[in-house]
Amino acid sequence: MHTPKRPRTPFFVGCGISLLLSLTSQAADPGGKDLDAAITAGDFAAQADNLTTWLGRKVPADASGITEDGLKALLKDPTLNVVLVQRQLITKFGADNLAAFAKASPDHKKFLSWLLHDTRAMELCLEAATPTGLKAREDNTWTLSAETLELWKKLSAADPDAKDGICLKLAIATALLPPGKVNIGAGGPSAPADPLVRYNHFKKAYKNKELVASFAKLTVWDYTKIVSSGASDEDLTWGREMIRTFRPDLGATEMVVDMTGLVWRRNSPVPYTNMKTVLQGGGKCGPRSSFAVFINQACGIPAIGVGQPAHACVAWRGIDGGWRVGYGKGWAASKLDGLSGPEFVEGSLARSQVSRFSQVEHLRWFASALTSHAQTAAVLAIARKIAKEAPTTKVDMNASLKPEEANADPGVEAAKPSAPVGKKDASTTAQTGPVKPVNGVIHVNAGTYLKQEGQAMFGGPSIILQDSHGGGKQVYFPQQLAAGWVEYSIDAPAAGKYELTMKTAAVNDGQFLQVGSDAFNAVSLVRVPMTHGLWATTKPVDVKLVQGIQNLRVTVIPGQRGVALHSFELKAPK
Repeated sequence: MHTPKRPRTPFFVGCGISLLLSLTSQAADPGGKDLDAAITAGDFAAQADNLTTWLGRKVPADASGITEDGLKALLKDPTLNVVLVQRQLITKFGADNLAAFAKASPDHKKFLSWLLHDTRAMELCLEAATPTGLKAREDNTWTLSAETLELWKKLSAADPDAKDGICLKLAIATALLPPGKVNIGAGGPSAPADPLVRYNHFKKAYKNKELVASFAKLTVWDYTKIVSSGASDEDLTWGREMIRTFRPDLGATEMVVDMTGLVWRRNSPVPYTNMKTVLQGGGKCGPRSSFAVFINQACGIPAIGVGQPAHACVAWRGIDGGWRVGYGKGWAASKLDGLSGPEFVEGSLARSQVSRFSQVEHLRWFASALTSHAQTAAVLAIARKIAKEAPTTKVDMNASLKPEEANADPGVEAAKPSAPVGKKDASTTAQTGPVKPVNGVIHVNAGTYLKQEGQAMFGGPSIILQDSHGGGKQVYFPQQLAAGWVEYSIDAPAAGKYELTMKTAAVNDGQFLQVGSDAFNAVSLVRVPMTHGLWATTKPVDVKLVQGIQNLRVTVIPGQRGVALHSFELKAPK
């Protein structure tokens, strides 16, 4: 009588296989007493071997029995996950390095005891340290340094908050890529910031709600592209305050990279001592790239400097989570983070699928723990299959934000204004009646104008009405306006010369506004102080008014570099 062959039992479906694997995996206690003993003795080589053996027993000896469903079920097992992550951490730091670290002091052993029992902390570190490029992820030869471990321990010891939540992520990011590990760039200090000071800087900025909204949702890898900034903490603080004051609209839309357009493309007449002077004096592609990276990082937006043929520009994480390149050519011509532009795009898109990226990398870790080539190949094949199932995102490799603002350096097409003179833009706000004096002072909020009109030289916005950071509205006169003015209705109690002061902000020298009543042909010239984008009061000038209701017009000088106007006051003659 012919007996039909029994079909092969899929991985982790047959009860017998499940029971066998369960029994054989009890040969060690890798997550409990064995781990504590390894930390006490400073012997992580034996522990790594135990973990490798333990994991190897979790898959069928016959690689054909390894299935995607079975592997996914294994990754959901908390016990297996902690063993897998522990082994990967020991492997990447190196058993000898961990042994030397543990033997250095009781505090080091205490830190390792916390770390190797905290699966989430280990995962966050490993996933952030995983290379972005696919080839490097496939090669799996990357390592973690003893310096990272020392710094992480220092940060955790200094702040109890550094073991949970966003503070944990910031601590790991700072340990992985502290200030000084990336190019400082133009305007940076002579020495990198202290990592602990930098960690506390961003912790405080986040607590005070000074950073962009998306900051709270970033990964540890994203945070490394912020905390590693080559700028000083003083400059980072100024950069955020400048955006809140001078261009609050850019902070709200997370497009602070647009401030790069205010870095005048020229040889700077001012020496660079900090990022303020880069913005003040201007510069060619190198300084503009440095500033673009800095201003993103200051506001809590990941950014990286980009190299292109005879050019430098910037890449940053957009508010939608996708990375963009700007002020030069597109991704196809770019190099950043040790990768070509297309390689970086591929890697950053993989990272944006956070859960999938984590699952795929866990499978890679699992594959590296298996001693059978066939088993390793089977697990890696499933990992690649899952990675390829990610939703397709189309990216134009030749697109760039504001390519016309690239410098006319060798190999880069010169900027050529192609747009005609911009159309006039007129609008009306809620001013319903003339502003009357209070205690002899006519105080006018800039955003409450009666009407306005602007004309841009090369297209783009004319006069911009903004939400002021401290409440109310303010007016921004963009750079290179062909013409522009705002008009207000006021009620002067008497005729005569009134003392005018204005609350303004500018980021370049030599800016002016003109102010005059429609009752006279004459206007008064107001010098706008160079304030590095912060509010300041102009020196008093006299403005001639008639008695009663009249319109007062504030006019820009054509071709200027950008001025923000908060308010102004007219004091009655004594």
